[in-house]
Amino acid sequence: MSNPIVSIFTSFYEDIVYSGLRDEYSPAKRKKTIRFNQFILLILIAHFVCVISYFCFGLYISALINLSAAYIFIVAYHLNLRRQYPLARVLSVLNLNFYLAIMNYMEGLKAGEYLFFFPYFLIMTFIISFTRNSRELAFAYLITIACLLFCYYECPQENHYQVHITGLFGRLYDSNLILSLLLTIFFSFAIVRINRNNEEAILKEKQFVDTIYNTSLDGVFILDAEALAITDCNNRALELLEIEDKRQVVGAPMDSLFTKEHIQLFRSIEKKPAGDNTNSWQGELALTSKKDNTVFAFVNVVSFFDNDRHFWKISILDISEIKMTQFELMKAKQKAETASKAKSRFLSNMSHELRTPLNGIIGASNLLMQEQYLPEQISHLEILKYSSEHMMVLINEILDFNKIESGRFELENVPVNMRVFLRKLEAQFSVQAHTKGLLFLVDVDDDLEAEFLTDETRLNQVLSNLLSNAIKFTHTGGITLAAKKISSTSKKSVIQFMVQDTGIGIPAHKQQEVFDSFTQADTDTTRKYGGTGLGLAISKKLVSLFAGELQLKSEEGKGSIFYFTLELEINENAKMYINDEKVKQLPVFNHLRVLIAEDNIVNMRVARKFLTKWGIEVHEAMNGVEAVEKCRRGNFDLVLIDLEMPEMDGITALAEIRKVHPSVPAIAFTAAVYEDMRVDLIQKGFMEVVPKPFRPEDLHNKIQKLIHHRA
Repeated sequence: MSNPIVSIFTSFYEDIVYSGLRDEYSPAKRKKTIRFNQFILLILIAHFVCVISYFCFGLYISALINLSAAYIFIVAYHLNLRRQYPLARVLSVLNLNFYLAIMNYMEGLKAGEYLFFFPYFLIMTFIISFTRNSRELAFAYLITIACLLFCYYECPQENHYQVHITGLFGRLYDSNLILSLLLTIFFSFAIVRINRNNEEAILKEKQFVDTIYNTSLDGVFILDAEALAITDCNNRALELLEIEDKRQVVGAPMDSLFTKEHIQLFRSIEKKPAGDNTNSWQGELALTSKKDNTVFAFVNVVSFFDNDRHFWKISILDISEIKMTQFELMKAKQKAETASKAKSRFLSNMSHELRTPLNGIIGASNLLMQEQYLPEQISHLEILKYSSEHMMVLINEILDFNKIESGRFELENVPVNMRVFLRKLEAQFSVQAHTKGLLFLVDVDDDLEAEFLTDETRLNQVLSNLLSNAIKFTHTGGITLAAKKISSTSKKSVIQFMVQDTGIGIPAHKQQEVFDSFTQADTDTTRKYGGTGLGLAISKKLVSLFAGELQLKSEEGKGSIFYFTLELEINENAKMYINDEKVKQLPVFNHLRVLIAEDNIVNMRVARKFLTKWGIEVHEAMNGVEAVEKCRRGNFDLVLIDLEMPEMDGITALAEIRKVHPSVPAIAFTAAVYEDMRVDLIQKGFMEVVPKPFRPEDLHNKIQKLIHHRA
């Protein structure tokens, strides 16, 4: 029986107290609304008890006044429901004060109605916040004091408008005293309970904040900007700066942990009200711990005010490990760059050392092939020529791969007739294929007669590598070189190149590895066929420089297909292609004096032999000093200077020669290879560069070009 009654009263209480709450209300506003509803409910209960009491005593006017006051409180309750909370409170304060004043006047002071002012003061404390609504509280107290003064000066001790029974004032006083005491006790208990709950909430909130504060990954210091002292810090800050006890730093001067530069930086932050996002600084600082260890930290400095006092909050995130990692990476990078430079120097030096004797071997081979020789010597000469040229290919592959790896490789963009270009490849490789008894087929699209802008040398290198491999790994069947136009616009064409063979093929699990550096399909292939394993790696990288991708289709024992697709720009200024025959004999120069500065006897002999064949008067110098002296004593139409010479190198020698003959054409004759070599040598006074080993046609063409240019 008791449970349903309790449930009814509980439901009634919750309906009244929690009415008017909105989802968007803040916790503080929800508390205000609940307290006001509790106040209205208690006042209405008190009025209900008073009305019953007044009817029992026959005080009908007092009962009517209570009912009127209760009605006004109900109006204030509905104003609160309609979000008119300030108006509802003002109406409640006025209503309660005027009610007490009227009741004291109607019943007289002996009835004790003024005793209700004591719980009323508690009620005002209950529903009005001292700190947030000081003006409202002052207004309520002002009205209350005015009503008290009215009761003291204007209300009679006894009023007999409605009291006619002797001794009734005493009973009224007793009942009002008991009711006011009950209300006072109740409100005092409620206030104590609320304050205790608030204290518990504050303690929990402080504990929660302290937990976050002390378990933060950032070290935090609170600094007094005016006293320049440390006021607080968390556990992480103690750990970072190796401080054993918090008492060692709290209250200590700021310069005990931070340098003058740090403090000056903190002071540079503009003093603005708290909450301004511009009132902060972020950056990296190096701090020194109590044990003189350096701590690299990312620091966030925020300026704020508390009770009109200026503070700094310093958040410190330890990035020492990141800094050490960056330092190690920097050291590793420096080592890698040093190793790369050493590798480049090594390759350049080795290139020079290898190319110098190779120049003599290849030059001597060319000269011997042009001389009269016995029939049985032809095979020896061909072996000599093939071996030297093969060694040069290997050297060039290693140097090209190094250039591509270091990002120093740039493609040229010159007009190329694609059909003529592919015919040259056919003429170069068809003989090799036929020698092995293989068919060599060329399938060129009829639409590829136009000129395209590309790097003919590097495209030739890619296709030559693929064709050489196809011939090397094919024993029966044939080789097919194909070029097909996929699509075309007025300015560009997409062309697919393909090299197909019927050779040994590549297993599926090895097809990706063949494009790796120094890798072939297996060790047996390396032993049987030889090679550096760089051909396909270089080809793939070169194709990627063309913005294409070298791809492979292969089946073991049935052959392979290597193909790639390039988008090439059409040469809009192409002239009509003239298919003239290759010049078989180079023309002779008339009355041409050339000075050769070369310290290698073999190279000097080879160069002199070719120049003499072309009708050139050759003068020799074995070093740079001798070359300068000869230029001072006589005039030359052209100077051919080696870069690497004893006593004076070629660049210095040319600079001295230019002082005597400023306009004499100069060709750099060198086996050295380094980054941007041609551009560098031209900037230093040379007009052309002839690399060793040199091709006679190349040297002849450059001499002819410079002589015509000078004329």
